[in-house]
Amino acid sequence: MKGLPFQSVSTLRRRSKRLATSLPTDLIGVAGFTVVSTVVLVVANVSSPVMRAAVGFPFLFLVPGYVTVSALFPRSTPVQEFQTGRRQLVQQMQTLTDVERVALSFGLSFALLPLLGLGIALTPWGFTGPVVVGTVACFALVGASLATARRLSVPPADRYRVGFGRRLAAARAWLFDAPSAFHVVVNVALVISMVLALTTVGYALVSPQDGEQYTSLQLLTEDETGELVASGYPPEIDAGDSIPLVVAVENQEGQAMEYTAVVQEQRLEGGEVVERTELQQFDVAVADDTTTHADRDIVPETDDGTVRIAVLLYTGDDVPEQPTTDNAYQSVYFGTEVVDGSLLGDG
Repeated sequence: MKGLPFQSVSTLRRRSKRLATSLPTDLIGVAGFTVVSTVVLVVANVSSPVMRAAVGFPFLFLVPGYVTVSALFPRSTPVQEFQTGRRQLVQQMQTLTDVERVALSFGLSFALLPLLGLGIALTPWGFTGPVVVGTVACFALVGASLATARRLSVPPADRYRVGFGRRLAAARAWLFDAPSAFHVVVNVALVISMVLALTTVGYALVSPQDGEQYTSLQLLTEDETGELVASGYPPEIDAGDSIPLVVAVENQEGQAMEYTAVVQEQRLEGGEVVERTELQQFDVAVADDTTTHADRDIVPETDDGTVRIAVLLYTGDDVPEQPTTDNAYQSVYFGTEVVDGSLLGDG
């Protein structure tokens, strides 16, 4: 046991204190806030609009820019001429005040988010909430690590530090050490209005938004290659022949839907429907964000003349006594000419 390098408690305390003071507390705080934001917005998926706004606004519009500014400007003072002998890839040649750092952080965040969006667009995952939050979190953690390494490479005397105590004291003096009680009230009201404004903007930007909700209805046929296309309807058929069609129903309503489809044969005079004949009625169940295809064989009942084959779609089983294109939730149709094949054969 004699040869083991034991150290006194006071030595360990001094080294721990030096290590704690050398670490950039602001970047550690940013990394911790990034982890908390990811848990709140994705893992726990907190539904409170106020909580999502309070966490999401700085996470999206401050953190990415702040880690970038910290990586680019790790010093409290710019590099002097006699220090430029040890060249680095990026040298800080300007001094930034705290206000300038915050302003640059907001500006760079707004500039970086579209670039991160382009990166997401190149992936197969799409623009979902977890993907966006995960992308920003990864960028923030990598940026914070790079900024920490850059700052620790700077001599301690020139290293940028955030004096939280000094900043809090200055803020308290600005708020409460005003010349009169009226000025104190004005300052407090200004801070509260700024917080409310940021919260409102943050809620509008990061709260879950419902996308466009709709149902799409199509009549499809098979082309020569076997692909389904919204064309190729027969311009003319013999009486009694069937028309093979595929009814495609796309559900983007945000939930699973039940539909009822009504197939009608319609006769028109002067552009107005004068006679309707129901040919088929069937149910269609479609899961959310999917498309269901139903194969149907349609046989017009008329012996001759021009008719319109229409498919009228209703939600649930809410089909009126007289289905029309006006009261249908969605409708689609095409026209065809029915000819009497027997008369043609006799001729």
